[in-house]
Amino acid sequence: MKFDFFKMHGAGNDFVVLADPDARFPLADADLARAFCAPHSGVACEGLLVLRPAEAAGADLRMVFFNPDGSRAAMCGNGLRCAAFAAHLAGLAAGPVLVIETDAGLLSAELLSADPATGRATVRARTSPPRDRRPAVRPAGSAREFFFVDSGVPHAVAFVADLAAVDVAAEGAAARHAPEFAPAGTNVDFARVLGPHALALRTYERGVEAETAACGTGAIAAAVAAVETGRCASPVDVRVAFGDVLRVEAEPGPDGLCRDILFTGPARLVVRGVADADWVRP
Repeated sequence: MKFDFFKMHGAGNDFVVLADPDARFPLADADLARAFCAPHSGVACEGLLVLRPAEAAGADLRMVFFNPDGSRAAMCGNGLRCAAFAAHLAGLAAGPVLVIETDAGLLSAELLSADPATGRATVRARTSPPRDRRPAVRPAGSAREFFFVDSGVPHAVAFVADLAAVDVAAEGAAARHAPEFAPAGTNVDFARVLGPHALALRTYERGVEAETAACGTGAIAAAVAAVETGRCASPVDVRVAFGDVLRVEAEPGPDGLCRDILFTGPARLVVRGVADADWVRP
């Protein structure tokens, strides 16, 4: 099975995007998804995005996201922006605004700018409303208190005074598997407030099982946690480890909760070509 593919990154979070207009990719084949993501023998990335025809009414296309370990994730914020840009590059999108079906529901993405010649785009997405908040969770044995929120996928956010001093690998792994976040586990974010509209962020990602250069749903979760606890006001510019800044617009309602989320940031094309599933199968 041959697929047009795009190696892309959103603020340093890198993906392989497969154009699958005939819905041929076997979504139940976790081994194949894992093989595409593998370093050395695969394309080496933090997630595989498969773009295929929509199944839900009102959607333009469907995005299926696989973690490097072959597991499915409901949504990926940086991946959503890359998927929108890739859809235009692949001729799967008729206009600048797309409604994309995900396992987290129907989300929209708008290309604010796109230059195929340089492989650069800026995309604004409207993501799913945050849910399942637990504002003060302290896992057993941890000195930190986390704000838990599902921003498309689960995140636990801790606010810290010195971001550079955090052992993200150790603390992230411990919190990711903490019983308080069972059974699904959680992504883990460490955020430092830089100003009334600014955060810096480091993230340990579930499924990657390591710190990553950026996490879009993590930026959303951190911004929501900061706004709802009074640490920041919307919009919040979140500087990720890669160095790029992601803007999160999250105005709280009368009850103090953020529901309507806009998320803006870059999408970059690195390589495009043709991939054959037989080349990467174990």
